[in-house]
Amino acid sequence: MSTVSFLASRSHRLVRSRTPGFHPGNRGSNPLGIINWEISTVIQLLPLVLFSTALEVQTIDFAAATSLSFERQTQALIQPDGVEEEKSMTVSTLTWGRKDTWRWNIQGGYAKDVKDSDNTLTTYGVEFEYFIEDALSLDLGFFGMDIDQEGPSTDGFNLTLQLRWHFHNEESWSMFMEGGAGLLRASNVVPVGGSSFNFTPQAGLGLSFDIGNNNRWLLGVKWHHISNANMYSSNPGRDSIMVWTGISFPY
Repeated sequence: MSTVSFLASRSHRLVRSRTPGFHPGNRGSNPLGIINWEISTVIQLLPLVLFSTALEVQTIDFAAATSLSFERQTQALIQPDGVEEEKSMTVSTLTWGRKDTWRWNIQGGYAKDVKDSDNTLTTYGVEFEYFIEDALSLDLGFFGMDIDQEGPSTDGFNLTLQLRWHFHNEESWSMFMEGGAGLLRASNVVPVGGSSFNFTPQAGLGLSFDIGNNNRWLLGVKWHHISNANMYSSNPGRDSIMVWTGISFPY
């Protein structure tokens, strides 16, 4: 039974008991009493009906407000995880070689002249790598060089500057290309008939492998050139294919 029906029933009994001259058996004999009873019933029921209706409206509003509040709380609880997941998806998977980081490596290489296989050279030294972008480093190298050639062999010091781009990265290895140039000062002319001061442009490809503790094993092959760029009267030049390897450490 609803609140309105219950209150109407109670009020009907109350009015019948308090209306003068009214009795269920004499409705037909006293029309004035019946009219007075009906009017009195409406007047007394009106406040009760309004009051009960307000209660029901408040109950509905309370339920709706509770449901809305619960939905908002649920969304507030879910949203941070969603935002965190979205942020985590934007994080780079690169575990090394990040922008603005430094590394250094020790390396050595061996090369043969493509025109005369008797001409060889060996390099050894250290290189400092600064990553100007993710997976792209600017490398400054300091190398000693032993040069075996027709005529007097010699040695020298080679200062190099180059870019190395790891264009393909996997979790434990990468593939890179590199290119740059350097300055070579030798104790004798290189090659025979050339000069003791030369430039050393070079370019190549290589691989790096994760060997633990953020260290990398580097392995590459490159074209290595020696010439004086026609700064002297004679510039015979020398082209070699070099195989090199090294270990890269975090700085």
